[in-house]
Amino acid sequence: MDLKIARYLEETYRPKSLEIICYHCQQAAEKGMKALIIYYGAEGGMPKLHDLSFLLNQIKNKVEVEDRFYDYADTLTPYGVTIRYPNELFLEERNAKAAIQYTHEIMQWVYRIINEA
Repeated sequence: MDLKIARYLEETYRPKSLEIICYHCQQAAEKGMKALIIYYGAEGGMPKLHDLSFLLNQIKNKVEVEDRFYDYADTLTPYGVTIRYPNELFLEERNAKAAIQYTHEIMQWVYRIINEA
């Protein structure tokens, strides 16, 4: 739902709420990665962190994680926490479009892994 909301806001809302779009993208990616952690057994419990690279590291021994997903994680992670503090991030429309694309690719990867098993 977070990715759908981000897309909806990007396509229809004016003026574009870039912070909210990016936030929902980070949330979708985080939830997707945590779904994989649960799928593979959540050894040690579910991490209560929002760092997407850390979450990828939790599953890299169970599934192949392409380098691009770490790049996406580095881009998306600040949108989950830093975005909550005014003047911490400067966003442009291209950032929101990239966030949607990165999140879409992450979610396709998550769905593919779960559906192929």
